[in-house]
Amino acid sequence: MVQRRAAREPLAYILGWQEFWSLRFSVSPATLVPRADSETLIEAALRSRPDGVGRVLDLGTGTGCLLLAVLSEFAGAWGVGVDRNPAAAELARQNAAALGLTGRCAMLAADWAAPLEGRFDLILSNPPYIEASAIPTLMPEVSRFEPLRALDGGPDGLSAYRSILGDLRRLLEPGGLAILEFGIGQGPALCALAEAAGFQRLSMRSDLGGTPRVLLIETD
Repeated sequence: MVQRRAAREPLAYILGWQEFWSLRFSVSPATLVPRADSETLIEAALRSRPDGVGRVLDLGTGTGCLLLAVLSEFAGAWGVGVDRNPAAAELARQNAAALGLTGRCAMLAADWAAPLEGRFDLILSNPPYIEASAIPTLMPEVSRFEPLRALDGGPDGLSAYRSILGDLRRLLEPGGLAILEFGIGQGPALCALAEAAGFQRLSMRSDLGGTPRVLLIETD
């Protein structure tokens, strides 16, 4: 284990798990390691929808940490997690089972929201948002070990958001809420993309370090 860590392999991959929102999630090289910054999405959901939600969608679910954390807080909710990597979707299913949430969610391997029908009250996503050219400059724990498809946001880091925003209007219920995580400095560009897609009710939340971290999009 020491040799693996000395080679800069993330500790979560060595141990096989990572804590998120006070829950334990199994991890593997098929998924990103859950990070505390992403807990900002859960906090934003709780603050914005204190009375709860019904149907939840998590796009790019990875370990399932966002969806399963929300389901643990909203007792009446049911959700769908989608990931392009079948191995990630399977790991999310295992995490749902370990947390006793199998009956309240489904995990799918698919290309974003392409196969989905119906509408959701809450949509969550922590998509790939690193500029492709910047990935080799990241710390070795990330650039050498975490899955490239979960990091690579295309030339400007915003490719995944364009796909997601194109589907939001058909997927969100009237009065629904989408919460999207973004990288440092990407807030203004992401807001511009959302406005171009026809969304006007936008707001941002910062993480515990004071860095703008998530965009909230509400429908009328």
